[in-house]
Amino acid sequence: MGALEYINCPLCDSQKNTKLFLGKDYLYSKEEFSVVKCHDCGLQYTNPCVKEDQIASYYYSGYSSRMNSKLPNFYKGEWGRLQRFFGNIHFTILELMRSINARKVLEIGPGNGRLLYFLKAQGYDVSGVELDSDLARNIWDMGIPCYCGNLDTVMDEIGGKKFDLIILCQTFEHLYDPKKTLKNIHSLLAEKGYLYMALPNSGSIEAKLFDKFWRGLDLPRHIVHYDKKTVGKILRKSGFDVLRQGDLIFPSSFVESIGFRYFQDAKMPPTLYYFLYYFLKLTGPVCRKLFGSGVMTVLAAKRQL
Repeated sequence: MGALEYINCPLCDSQKNTKLFLGKDYLYSKEEFSVVKCHDCGLQYTNPCVKEDQIASYYYSGYSSRMNSKLPNFYKGEWGRLQRFFGNIHFTILELMRSINARKVLEIGPGNGRLLYFLKAQGYDVSGVELDSDLARNIWDMGIPCYCGNLDTVMDEIGGKKFDLIILCQTFEHLYDPKKTLKNIHSLLAEKGYLYMALPNSGSIEAKLFDKFWRGLDLPRHIVHYDKKTVGKILRKSGFDVLRQGDLIFPSSFVESIGFRYFQDAKMPPTLYYFLYYFLKLTGPVCRKLFGSGVMTVLAAKRQL
């Protein structure tokens, strides 16, 4: 579909790497792509990768959720308490914002805007940066400012605004030039600002168990495959202090990996999928404590350069 190009390591710029395996785009094109490991810093990344100006063709219709984001009762009452218990990321971020006294938040790659809508309902000043023009327009329709493009192209539009917290959920691994994006994030953060990310962990037990069938690879859309060590390296190199790293309950990654590995056309019967999904959701807090997760979280503070 798209033309490929070889790239240097996105972390240390080295040209030396070792091929780990040939993975497959199970979700759309069915094409195969190589994952390599940097000889110098250990970062895993897709190489060769689809050229940046052609990668949009791999974001098939339905890749980004367009489900209704305005769910006023979704987090209320008993259902809300269950969501909090099972580690729902919206509550995790809400509690984080309260703990750091954040008021102004920017989310990069908000998708359907559900997190922004949730935080707005709690009284926070929220904005987004979304590459998909339809999704950006939908977020604007919810009364939430959303700049259309990638962060590097909308910096002038954002202007001199400063944010207490910048969020990237399932976004950082898609970036072709993560160091440039982190430089821009650093400049947009207030003096005592924070960065919060959730992203696949290539060093997890889940990733090692499924190897080239791991859902967290999401080839070719994921350009870089971080683990806790390499994401810490790139953050520190970009002017951030890593405060803590954790694991996020994310059962769909594990269940879809089973489908990729054991089922024809990588399609698991829906009944089995939902049985496994809710079983892992229910046991998630225990599984996370014992085995970690295929998705990690990172909280970093802006360091004065």
